[in-house]
Amino acid sequence: MNKPEELIISNLILPIVKDILLPKIQTVFSKFAITNTTPNKVEENFDSYLTQRYEKFLTIDTLVFPNKQTLLEILYQPLTLSCQDGNKNTQIEIKINNYPENLIPEYIRVIIEDTAGMGKSTITKKLFQSIILEKKGIPILIELSQINNKNNILKEIQNQLSPIGKKLSQDFILKLINEGDFIFLFDGFDEIALDDREYVIRELHKFIEKANYNFFLITSRPEDSLASFGDFQKFNVKPLEKGEAYSLLNKYDSYSYRPISKNLIKQLNDTPDDSLQEYLSNPFLVSLLYKSYEFKKDIPIKKSQFYQQVYDALFETHDLSKEGYLKRDKYSNLHIDDFERVLRHIGYFTSIENKVEYDKNTIIKFIDKAKKHISDLKFRSSDFLKDLIKTVPIFKKEGNYYKWGHKSLQDYFAAKFIWIDSKESQQAILEKMYFDSRIKRFYNLLTIYYELDPNGFDNTILKWALTDFQTFASTNYEDWDKKEKRVKTRIENHYNKSCVIAITKKEDFETIRSSSDKKNRDVHNYYRKKVKTKYSTNNSNHTTFNYFEKPMVVSLSYIGVNSAKNTLIDLISVTHPKLAEYKGHKIHLKELTSSLQEDSVYQLDDKKSNILNQENVFETTNDLIMSDFCFNFDEALNKLKELNKTDSKKVKNELLDW
Repeated sequence: MNKPEELIISNLILPIVKDILLPKIQTVFSKFAITNTTPNKVEENFDSYLTQRYEKFLTIDTLVFPNKQTLLEILYQPLTLSCQDGNKNTQIEIKINNYPENLIPEYIRVIIEDTAGMGKSTITKKLFQSIILEKKGIPILIELSQINNKNNILKEIQNQLSPIGKKLSQDFILKLINEGDFIFLFDGFDEIALDDREYVIRELHKFIEKANYNFFLITSRPEDSLASFGDFQKFNVKPLEKGEAYSLLNKYDSYSYRPISKNLIKQLNDTPDDSLQEYLSNPFLVSLLYKSYEFKKDIPIKKSQFYQQVYDALFETHDLSKEGYLKRDKYSNLHIDDFERVLRHIGYFTSIENKVEYDKNTIIKFIDKAKKHISDLKFRSSDFLKDLIKTVPIFKKEGNYYKWGHKSLQDYFAAKFIWIDSKESQQAILEKMYFDSRIKRFYNLLTIYYELDPNGFDNTILKWALTDFQTFASTNYEDWDKKEKRVKTRIENHYNKSCVIAITKKEDFETIRSSSDKKNRDVHNYYRKKVKTKYSTNNSNHTTFNYFEKPMVVSLSYIGVNSAKNTLIDLISVTHPKLAEYKGHKIHLKELTSSLQEDSVYQLDDKKSNILNQENVFETTNDLIMSDFCFNFDEALNKLKELNKTDSKKVKNELLDW
């Protein structure tokens, strides 16, 4: 970095240190007998940390331009966060092109939860920069994959703030943090290793409780464990509009030797295919589209084709700054197909351990493990690692750590491993994933696996899920006519759910509808306690609100779902849209039947004697329990019949009958 740039950054950091941090340092020194450091040394440590981090986040790593410094400022396409205000039925949208006052300052504790490639980590870097540029506080960014029982959060902050020979004590750091105005950005909750998950969640809760007078943001893929952070407001990243996706493609031309966005956008406009919309709505997939089109001038329809073309492009990469084609020699001397075989094994072994980042010894162990399973290939693990970083840059190196260029690449190679390499273990692997209570971590992997091997997916994951639904449908509501649409709807809505419904008092209507203060919390606690007292239930994952016009009361539906099954139905709604779908609950309903009384709670079952199943209440109950992902009764059971007719053993015998 040249002198003028250093001066600019220094001038940005100085007000943070002098105006925001220094008064807090002085307060701590006046309150406590601090002997192991001085105010000047603390200032220096923070100045150094904020400068280094700001400089680091000026550039971002991209698969489009591997091993090239690309500026965040040039490539960043402003992303929008959205959340649903459940009480008011309003959609909140916040664009992240600066430090928005209506996000962290307003909600104090925020979770950004979304699928792979939606730009969650990029948002944390943008926020870090914006906090400094706008002098909004003291940002601390922590990658949660670094936290474990040997490196807790305070120790990680200590390491970040303490250059060699200038360590601040953890006790002092905590005292300083307790003075407030720190903004903690915890990135990659989903990347915490499985072995460390329980510890890190406890550690996060403990740290947030200790550092209560500050601001907190967590980013993650969808994870059931996030439910424990109930006092955080959850946001999602809004999918890119087509114009935003095109804008991002144009930005990539800034670093390309041959600008291609104009031709690519023209071809996209000439290809009226709805399946492309998913890729245009996801920032990471937009980058893959650019990379694959740069290598091979066509637009792949399937997501798996994106990943394959990107891999091919990275393996066969040439220096785009030169006219001629320069094929790079590989340190491992492996052919493109053999190199991919090793990658598939590494993808699988690292995926089942839920690790995307490793020190050198750990990644070498994974490569060694792959070698053991591919004994016909001869190469040195250290050479393969060099290739992963330099000549086939699927991985990136940050300090002493190695990590996948993106977690979705790990998913792709792991899915391909299951399809091609798992052989007789394939069904056992899929069965283990199917019954894993944390199947959400395999969601993207299984989506890609379905693309690669639809028959394999249908005869395992899909068939097992539909069989479970059929079992529920046949063993419940036995006294009802299952040809009736309303009964089918009930079975769809009731499957995988436990439901307790509370009807509020009239006087609580406005409090629940419009307020978020202590009175609102007290009202909610009253009904939760009433539900618990009568039915001893603690398993509700979420509460839905239905507002009645006559009488003016609210129904609170306390709904518990098996999250693993819910993930499976969600997955099937993507792979087989006719078989399952998301059913949002009806917020506004007209008239509540007089059979359901104010200030009363009711538990759902399939008995005809249950008041929720009376003729005049049945349809209303269907509305009150409608939420989340559901199977479509007829389509799901017809598909299961079709799958059961297919005898895989017979097909196998036909292949051998010659």
